[in-house]
Amino acid sequence: MSTTTTTVIVTIEGNPYTLEQREYKGSELRALAGLHNKDKLVLEEADGSETPIPPGRKIVPQEGENFFASVRFRRG
Repeated sequence: MSTTTTTVIVTIEGNPYTLEQREYKGSELRALAGLHNKDKLVLEEADGSETPIPPGRKIVPQEGENFFASVRFRRG
């Protein structure tokens, strides 16, 4: 019996990552990209807004999503 694993490609800090489509904690996504938990990881939404992904938050990444470490006040 073979098991098919669905994968998605997301970008974290400008680098592409192929991930299994499953639930990840924010801390797991940070670790993949070599970020520290103190770094504020955010998901860039289609409208340009940012959704914070705290270390303990669970998320299922979707194809083409862009995550990055937000720099405080960078737009101000």
